[in-house]
Amino acid sequence: MSLTPDALLLGPLALSWPNLALLLGALAFTALAARRGLEARGWWVLLAALLAARLGYVLEHLGTWPDPASALLGVVDVRSGGWSWAWGLAGGALTAGALLRREAGRLLVPAAGALALAALPLGLQQALLRPGLALESPALDARPLAYLEPGRSQPSPARFGDLPKPMLLNVWATWCPPCRTEMPLLAEYQQKGYPVVLLNAGEGAGAVEGFLREAGLSARVFLDSANLRESFRVSGLPTTLLIGADGRVLARHLGPVNRAQLEELLQRLR
Repeated sequence: MSLTPDALLLGPLALSWPNLALLLGALAFTALAARRGLEARGWWVLLAALLAARLGYVLEHLGTWPDPASALLGVVDVRSGGWSWAWGLAGGALTAGALLRREAGRLLVPAAGALALAALPLGLQQALLRPGLALESPALDARPLAYLEPGRSQPSPARFGDLPKPMLLNVWATWCPPCRTEMPLLAEYQQKGYPVVLLNAGEGAGAVEGFLREAGLSARVFLDSANLRESFRVSGLPTTLLIGADGRVLARHLGPVNRAQLEELLQRLR
């Protein structure tokens, strides 16, 4: 077991701190509700809160989805996260009131315990993040990369210092299912002119070019031949870093990004 800025590593499993917070909070709420004899109704309240939090998140970012069907899919696809806990608390409170009526207050202690326990991994993550981590340095700028242009199988030499700043840096691999899932979205925004830099985690040009051709994607990719992901403290794939003009990491995201999350990250570069 090890601790990283993005996740708790349990062997090959990388459990992101937000997901760990959600898991611990849910377990604490249901366990404390069960001790008060409210196990079944506690589960319904929890499910209502989670659904409301997810639905609220999608509604708050409704304009980022291209059509209603994509927005509906966004409600059920929780792989990338995205929750509005104001909506979640409201949905849970309404459900508790409907199920328990005047006894709804009996769930206040389980709710408080869940919030307190969920706050622990989030606080630990902040302690692990070195404030204002700067990636820009002469030694790092000189690290070699290879640049693979769309439709080409032979890469060109490049350096990390050649990458544009500010940028949204996505570290990925072709063997990573979540990476493959989010790649069309990242390629779309790259083609729109956004500073989206795709850094493949140590694979050869043939594997990358073959994946892009099979997926029908036209994307510019840098190949991490110098193991730069260690400098970025990447603990799992995909990982997306928001890097400012001064080379400092402004935000980190472990796991695939959805359209709303990508829009939020890119807004910070404007």
